[in-house]
Order: sequence, then structure tokens, then C-alpha cells
Amino acid sequence: MLVDTSLLIEQQKRAEYAQPVCKALRRFRFKGTSSYSRLEFKRAWLQRLAYIHALCRRSDIHSVNDVFTKINRSLSSQWQLRHVKTCVDAIGRFLEIDDRAISSRAQLTRLKGYCKHAILASAETLERMVTHEFDGTQCARARERPVEQPDGSIDVAIRQCRPESIQCTVHNFFELHKQDFKAIARHAEEMDKASDELKKLAQHTRLALKDPVHLCDDRNCRRLADALIAVDGKDMEVYAANNDREWGPIATVMKKPLLNPVTGERHDSQR
Repeated sequence: MLVDTSLLIEQQKRAEYAQPVCKALRRFRFKGTSSYSRLEFKRAWLQRLAYIHALCRRSDIHSVNDVFTKINRSLSSQWQLRHVKTCVDAIGRFLEIDDRAISSRAQLTRLKGYCKHAILASAETLERMVTHEFDGTQCARARERPVEQPDGSIDVAIRQCRPESIQCTVHNFFELHKQDFKAIARHAEEMDKASDELKKLAQHTRLALKDPVHLCDDRNCRRLADALIAVDGKDMEVYAANNDREWGPIATVMKKPLLNPVTGERHDSQR
């Protein structure tokens, strides 16, 4: 089974979200993921934890309630609502683990410590969730681990990648599997109601077909994230993900069954 980033993150949330996923995946002895998922895990989960950790260190924050308030006020635009939800999920997991009756200041300190540990131990956490990691793109940013700075802050920044200084093999990987990427893009273009993510995937695939080095810019390669992960794990018999709008069409093209443990749905594809 190939496990998408969305389910790696789902397993880090509180029990009501994590347990159905863990139960569904447990029956698969071999669970693979892509090294590109490690990068996406950092972007979509660890950076949210680092944001909470940074809030906990501020002098004007005195309680977990203050953290909630600051998140709601700072991340209030429409496109940031997903970030808000992820932050709330992270804090919800902490409160489920540590619900002791202690002072607000003590609870805030524990939240800061929880975020720090979760971030710095993330590599080991990922290794426990999967059996194998494919590394077709040899993503340099995926290999960079979070670092605690001397001032106590946590560095989870994702550095820029540009074609002038290529550090990975995503362009070679794309060229090697361009027929798969082309088929995914064509399917997305033929859909009546493709998601915005699929439309961007198709757009950047077309640009990469003209020049694969287009993907050596991190602003571009991330638009193909789901496709990169799917193609990297194309030898797996089953795909598992929690974003059906993108992974449903991709699984169809790749002729793989798609399992969504969150909704309990399974979409079978004719091989």
C-alpha cells in the first residue's frame, strides 16, 4: 500500500481521527510512502506545530486559550482556514493527551514542550508509520530535518529551490515517467469538474513536458505533489489517501484501488 501525506497527518491527530486510519492500514504488512511526502508532512503539519510553539513563547500569550485566540485572529483569511483547522487539530491532540487540572501557565508550557518534541521527533514518527520510503525525486528539502535554535525556537523552514542550483532529480524522475504524468494531466483536463489542485497539476505538467527543469523550482514542483507521490509509489497495489478529489482521478489513471480510511470509502479501478 502507498500511504499519502494526508493519512500520515491524520494519524497524528486525536484518537477519534487517528484510530480509524490506523485500524484500516494495520492489515497491510507493507506500507510505503514517498520521500516527497516527508516534505509535504513538514509543510502541512510540522510548520503548523512550529507556529503554535512560537506563539507559546510570546510574552503576551499566557494560556492555551490565548493561543487559540491568536490563531483565529492571525489566520482568518479564506485561504488560511485549512491552516486554522490543522492548528486546532494539533492542539486538540495535545489536550487529549494532557488534560490534567493544572494552571494556565503550566498547561501553556506543556503545550510548548509537546510541539517541540513532536517536531524534533518527526523523522522517527514517520519511520514508525511506514515500512519503506521511495525516493525517486531525491528531494533535498525532504532530507532536511527540523532544528532547535540556540534561542529555543524551532527551525522548520523549507528553503527555496531554483533551476540555477539543482539539488534533486525531480526533472529526471519526471522524464523517466512522463507518460504517467501526461496521462494524469490529460485525465484532469477532460474532467467536467476538476479541482483547482488538479487544474494546476495539469498546467504545470504541460510546462514540464516542454522542459522538465521547470520542476526544479519549488514553486512549481509542489503543484505536482500528489502525482509525484503516486508515481513514486506506482509499484504498490493499493493507494490510500484522504483527498478523494485529487487522488480519485490519479488512482483511476494509475489503475489502482483507492482506500480512504477517514470516510471508509474504497474506489476500485479496472486494471
